[in-house]
Amino acid sequence: APEVWSTGNKGTGIKVAIVDTGIDTTHPDLKVDGGVSYVWYTSSYNDDNGHGTHCAGIVAALDNSIGVVGVAPEAELYAVKVLNSRGSGYVSDVNAGIEWCISNGMQVVSMSFGSTSDSTSLHAECDKAYSGGIVLVAAAGNNGPGEGTITYPAKYSSVIAVGATDSNDVVADWSSRGPELSVTAPGVSIYSTYKGSTYKTLSGTSMACPHVTGTVA
Repeated sequence: APEVWSTGNKGTGIKVAIVDTGIDTTHPDLKVDGGVSYVWYTSSYNDDNGHGTHCAGIVAALDNSIGVVGVAPEAELYAVKVLNSRGSGYVSDVNAGIEWCISNGMQVVSMSFGSTSDSTSLHAECDKAYSGGIVLVAAAGNNGPGEGTITYPAKYSSVIAVGATDSNDVVADWSSRGPELSVTAPGVSIYSTYKGSTYKTLSGTSMACPHVTGTVA
């Protein structure tokens, strides 16, 4: 990413939706341009889990003097909160979140979550967003090393499925595998922004996904 920043490729003005647990709206290393919450207990898209903030930082942490820098530090971040404080949620809320992305002109949608169960409604919603010109990126899942272990929505053809590699560019043994896999990206021991204006090191295809989201932006 730093090699292309000098040529003006910083994701400037590209609207990126982090469909997750929300984003820490007061983190000094992030600029959140807007968002929405679909979880039942709050109308705030502020992050009460940390996962969404970590993903957001990988995409677009600011190019400043503190912390980390995202892949696309000038992208516009939108927090679409569909997962609760424990990091879980309902497909209906995810569908509503994607619908919000379509209605509000999002250009890239990052989905660092997955289910082993197929959903007709989620499949239709992803296809609808894709048909509308939105690029959808999702975590392949952490159910490897077995074959055919990619989760939904990453498994849909309208979504870019992202697996995880380590610092040696080797696929993590727990990274899900299968013919639907589009690409791999760094997902082991990734240092990024976290809730409460902090930073944390996490691993998972959840971390690989936003590397690709930032690249798309």
